[in-house]
Amino acid sequence: MTAATSTPLLNGRMIGIAYHAIAAVRDRLLAASGLTFHQSVVLQAVADGLDRAGVVDRITATLKIGDPEARTLLDELTDAGLLDGARSTLTDRGERVHRGFTDAVAGLTERLYGDLPAAEREIAARALAHVTARANVELAAR
Repeated sequence: MTAATSTPLLNGRMIGIAYHAIAAVRDRLLAASGLTFHQSVVLQAVADGLDRAGVVDRITATLKIGDPEARTLLDELTDAGLLDGARSTLTDRGERVHRGFTDAVAGLTERLYGDLPAAEREIAARALAHVTARANVELAAR
């Protein structure tokens, strides 16, 4: 906090607390679909039209996991009947699960952020993007 204001400055602790609160709610939504968070990220990458290599690239970068773990996630979703492994597309069941989860997340997003002014959301998004980029540089340097 600064002397002039009682509003705390953005820091890692504040981001972490917000992350854990949001993740706890998100995980309840995921439980209803039977997915893990990592699996939901894979489904989104496939829904975005990425091929298998593109999915692996995205989720290793996003989730900070290795290629073997990424490929295991793809295999799990294929075995669960959510992905067509040969074509790297969602099956009909995969589309239903993905749509159900993304619809639930859209509702959650509206409840959590919907009444915040767009300008404040844009500023927060830019700040978080910068912090994420800097953290990724730190990770790459080690």
